[in-house]
Amino acid sequence: MKLKHFLPAALFAASMTTLACSTQPASNNANTRVANSNAQANSAQSNASRNKPSEQSATTGSIEVNSTPPGAKILLVSTDESGAGEPQTKGLTPTTISGLSPGKYTVDLEKPGYKFFQKEVTVKAGTTAKVTASLKKG
Repeated sequence: MKLKHFLPAALFAASMTTLACSTQPASNNANTRVANSNAQANSAQSNASRNKPSEQSATTGSIEVNSTPPGAKILLVSTDESGAGEPQTKGLTPTTISGLSPGKYTVDLEKPGYKFFQKEVTVKAGTTAKVTASLKKG
């Protein structure tokens, strides 16, 4: 007799497990749909931000740096009334350094086998200052 009572309980438990398993994917699908919808909204917002002019671009400037020969290491130093800041490595020539606050900067170029090059430039909001160097063999 115990077997008869055990068997229906086992079938009931099995059917509940099947029911729970079959409803969970629907819940996961709903969560996935919500996550996908949020991701699409974030992507659209990100694209809109990229496509419209940034307020920051109107308040910052950039420096375009070129050298002959190319491949010189760029060190950028911010200079103001209180003195010079720490040199920051900004890659190799040719490159454009953007997002710079308006002010004075010193651009240093170094390349093994060539003399050191240095030039001071003034960055203005919404503009690109240009530095072009002909490196001399050293």
